[in-house]
Amino acid sequence: MNVWQTKHYLRLWQGFAELSGELTEWDTKAATIFFNALKKLDKDDVAFLADKYVTHVRNRVVSPVYGKPFSSEPATDKTMAELNEMDTLSYTRKRVKIEAKFQVAFNEIAKVYDKKRLDNLPEFNLIMGKLFLKSYEPTPLGCLRDELVFTVDPAQAKVFQQGDREAATLIRDLKLEKWEPNPDKWFATIYFDDE
Repeated sequence: MNVWQTKHYLRLWQGFAELSGELTEWDTKAATIFFNALKKLDKDDVAFLADKYVTHVRNRVVSPVYGKPFSSEPATDKTMAELNEMDTLSYTRKRVKIEAKFQVAFNEIAKVYDKKRLDNLPEFNLIMGKLFLKSYEPTPLGCLRDELVFTVDPAQAKVFQQGDREAATLIRDLKLEKWEPNPDKWFATIYFDDE
């Protein structure tokens, strides 16, 4: 998660809390990670962030999914600095430092959550960076040959089943990672110039 995403989730704080029983599956997962990340911060840090992102909100934005206010536009750092009797630069530095702690906690929890999710997939692909394993040839003894074929197109990637021993060997020996196969979720990251 980057700085922009950190601010995005902090702006959803009030919506996560108010609409907790109505959240979509995606927002429920995000809210779970969000609130667990907040638990990793000191109470003073949580109160500092809540002051900006929950208490002193300039505007609430209605979600088209829920038809109710979901995200919020927090007060400016200048306004918050005045309320806290601080100069703006000191307030901003403190906020950025606390948001960085939150970002680290969020990333750690998201990584654990994602690993658990990937471990339970019934089917998966294997990736190395942005390349998907397309094919390979094991020897008659079950060892891997040097001939591994990768592709950038996940639709061509080999699909493994949960519990596949060869997949476990590839993950362990070659440090390949699991990837959730989803034909609707593919964005080309390589562009060719015809000129």
